Amino acid sequence: MLTSGVWNIGTYMTLPFWGLYVLYLGGTPIDIALIYSVSSVVSLFPYLLGGYLSDVFSRKKIVYSLQFMIALNGAIYIFAPNWQWLLIAKSVEAILTGLRNPAFSALLADSTTVENRAKSYALWNAVPISFGLLSPYLIGLLMDRYGIVLAQRWAYVVLIIVITASGIIRNRYVEDTLRSDSRTRLRLSDVIAGTLRNMRETMKEMSRQLWVLLILGGVYQFAVSLVSVFMVTYAVEDVIHITTGQWGLISTVSTVLIILSSVALALLAGRFSRRTMILVSLSFTPLAVLGFTFSIGISQVLLFYCILTILGNVGSVASQALFIDYMPREHRGRISALMAVIGSTSTFTFLLSTGGVLGSIGNMVGGILYGQLSYSSPFLLMAAVMGFAAIVTYIYVKEPTSPEH
Repeated sequence: MLTSGVWNIGTYMTLPFWGLYVLYLGGTPIDIALIYSVSSVVSLFPYLLGGYLSDVFSRKKIVYSLQFMIALNGAIYIFAPNWQWLLIAKSVEAILTGLRNPAFSALLADSTTVENRAKSYALWNAVPISFGLLSPYLIGLLMDRYGIVLAQRWAYVVLIIVITASGIIRNRYVEDTLRSDSRTRLRLSDVIAGTLRNMRETMKEMSRQLWVLLILGGVYQFAVSLVSVFMVTYAVEDVIHITTGQWGLISTVSTVLIILSSVALALLAGRFSRRTMILVSLSFTPLAVLGFTFSIGISQVLLFYCILTILGNVGSVASQALFIDYMPREHRGRISALMAVIGSTSTFTFLLSTGGVLGSIGNMVGGILYGQLSYSSPFLLMAAVMGFAAIVTYIYVKEPTSPEH
């Protein structure tokens, strides 16, 4: 948690304003969608490889070694002369993240138990992001004063520093949850063959209810992908016209709400079923999306963004725990990889980073709607898809009778 928190100091400086960075380096809304779509596609096979490696090799070594490479890739973001270089940087980052994330997800899941799983994920949602509490607000103020491009470049400098620092800490203090022979030599042909063979075995081991959750996660990922990269441009540049400093303030308030609501959810985790929490989140999210879409001024944007934040956190805590309840421990890395490739998320929050096939499709559909039809059209479609996800949850999602450990 602490090392992820250090990382988030830089993440919350860059992520909230990423769409604006693309625009100010000469891109368009469709270019924003293109960058996310291409990076999603190039990450597909690395995720499969990463899923296989995470179940046969040291998860700790995979996580911290690739983390240093992600830090080095940050230099491309800093010196990018135009938006095309952001496409290159995002694609390289997607490959490295695809190889790394299955191991990290499995490492995190292995650190929980059935009894404390929902509480653990509630704390996971609260503690790391608290480190980046003031990051978006401070960078937003710097953007108002020095310009979006210069401030974003300095934010990436900070991001490189904190990623490197957290990698050093993880290398020294994190304990591995999967023991392997450090002398093992893996040939590329063996890795590819093992990836395809073991993925077939994993898919056979997945229960019907896990497949239902995977489909639900895909629907959610598609819906969020329609609008996630355009929320800042919608609020700042195109429709509502608040300042970057005000958007940074909204992001900071959102972080505070996540922290406070996560503490409450950790205390109440055992009193409500995971299914009930997910259903509440999905049922009210369409209304909050519509409220944000038709907001006038910062007060309304703040109100509905905060509602979306709370609903997302409720859904996120429950969905992460429910997915792990149905995932066999020995297949978690590969299942995480399969989900990433498909574009299915186990984290039901609109703040997630989109990816996979469905995320790529959602990005492009959202970009075309936003750039060619109307600014509000992808938000309206998102609200409709979220409503459909709520219906799927009500009919098909069940609580586990014997959760996986």
